[in-house]
Amino acid sequence: MIKHLTADLHTHTDVSKHGYSTVYENIMAAKAAGLTHVGISNHGPANDDGAPEGHFRNLRAIPEIVEGIRVYRGAELNITDYNGSIDLSGDTIRNRLDYTIASFHNEVISPGSLEDHTSAYLSIAANPLVDIIGHSGTPGFPYDYERVIPEFKRYEKAVEINEATFHVRKQSVENCMNIARLCALHGVFVIVNSDAHFCKLVGVFHNALEMLRQINFPEELILNEDGKRLEAWLQRRNLLKEQGI
Repeated sequence: MIKHLTADLHTHTDVSKHGYSTVYENIMAAKAAGLTHVGISNHGPANDDGAPEGHFRNLRAIPEIVEGIRVYRGAELNITDYNGSIDLSGDTIRNRLDYTIASFHNEVISPGSLEDHTSAYLSIAANPLVDIIGHSGTPGFPYDYERVIPEFKRYEKAVEINEATFHVRKQSVENCMNIARLCALHGVFVIVNSDAHFCKLVGVFHNALEMLRQINFPEELILNEDGKRLEAWLQRRNLLKEQGI
């Protein structure tokens, strides 16, 4: 049984208009929640509410350890077209960030066809600059799960199970269950994240964990169930970025 997670890598801060807490408040909330690792991952610049590229380049101003918490510098990239383009430079991602999440957002791109979304995700899967697939159960951007999820395995991506989905995208829940089942079948890592936009929601995963329990999802495929597992995966991902594969 999944009892506790060690990390939350999808948190937003008040650098975005729809975020309502500071970096430090998120870190302290992670500590209060019993986490050992937290990531700061504001929206990329293609989103009207996103941060400029300079924000991501300067995240190194934040120490790696704050109040005993390992702080990772990340970004929630926007998928900007159906070729799978993203909205930060390779230099910023490789040299200034620890990880990236790539997500569809209606504010950036209008929903297309299932084949459009599938094509984009296949490109994202093959892109070494992307580490985590963000809230892909979103009903506005359906894709061919059975075709794409094996590609996430091939390219060593992690698929996000997003707690906010259970509050703001409730129609996504069945999709998320289907995605999680296929991840289990194909041995794809998942990462459970809060997508917190206010500090008190950092490290809150109750609904996402309950869904994983319901389908008997294997604990060994949950990246943030173990801090060493997560750290080893991130090191491997960053090596792949340097190699361009």
